[in-house]
Amino acid sequence: MKERPNMSIETLTAYKLNFSFMERNNPLLEDQREAIRAGKKPDYTLDDFFDDYIGSARQMAVGESTERAILLSNENYSIREIGASLKCWHLCPRAGKQGQPVTIYKKSTGKEYNYSSDAAALYEHHIFIYQEGDIIIAVFHRKNGSGCKSVFMETANKMLKAKGFKLEMELCVPTQQLSMDFEPSKITLQFVRENKSSDIADHYFGKKKKTVIRDIGFNLEAPEYAGIKKYVEDYKLGKLTSDTAFQYILKKCPEGSDYNDAEIQMRVGSRKKTMRWNEIEGEVGSYDITNALKADIKQGMKFIEALSKQADNYYSQIADDLKGDAENGK
Repeated sequence: MKERPNMSIETLTAYKLNFSFMERNNPLLEDQREAIRAGKKPDYTLDDFFDDYIGSARQMAVGESTERAILLSNENYSIREIGASLKCWHLCPRAGKQGQPVTIYKKSTGKEYNYSSDAAALYEHHIFIYQEGDIIIAVFHRKNGSGCKSVFMETANKMLKAKGFKLEMELCVPTQQLSMDFEPSKITLQFVRENKSSDIADHYFGKKKKTVIRDIGFNLEAPEYAGIKKYVEDYKLGKLTSDTAFQYILKKCPEGSDYNDAEIQMRVGSRKKTMRWNEIEGEVGSYDITNALKADIKQGMKFIEALSKQADNYYSQIADDLKGDAENGK
């Protein structure tokens, strides 16, 4: 039988990082109140963060509201300088699910290895964190949609809480990507109702099931629905908030305004995907590097070398935008 080709999708997603004081549930609020009122930032560097975070994740850190865990040590962390003022930290954490029984199957022997719920199934991931002056940008690699951003953010904030600090992450999408990578083709407005079942199986890992009561679809490639398509695109470009864009779309709907959710069919790079309305922002931030990565590897680059090159290129697009914003006074 002919072997199936490797259909993996490689993407990058970038976030601007910022350390700030906690204003709610801050255990050191009395000591930090004046600094918070004055709008000051914590005296806390990226080097300080890595020292503290690696200390907390060396023996596996677990998120507060996720079933996922992350493991990171000094051996999986490196720094390089790019030019005179730019530094890049490459983190290679292991992350995945924990708290469930795990079976490992070895293909070469056909044997199964079973582990109890105190084990964790962890996979290699890559994070590139760039700092130039006061600007910190983190670029997360994802393979087939699997990454470690959520568990990284959760465990980082869990560690920082004892200091009264928090890590904020703001999605960064280059202008070039916003104009090219996202093409909505259909929207289906839905009136959904949450399942109020008391059966724990219906809410596994805290995710409540929803029942679609009524829906209506619009072909966004049809000229008569160009107005709805524009609202979706304005949301993607950050010109409208999620709630504002959704309300404008409802006003275009002839069937009433009680729809409370939506599904979007779209093209993102080389992929076609259907997602819920509240997933759009994260998906728009996914920059498809599949073809570029394969081309670099075909030219003889090792995977890490090729991935680092693509991350550097992506960061450069974001840095150019940030410099342009600074020059324009934004």
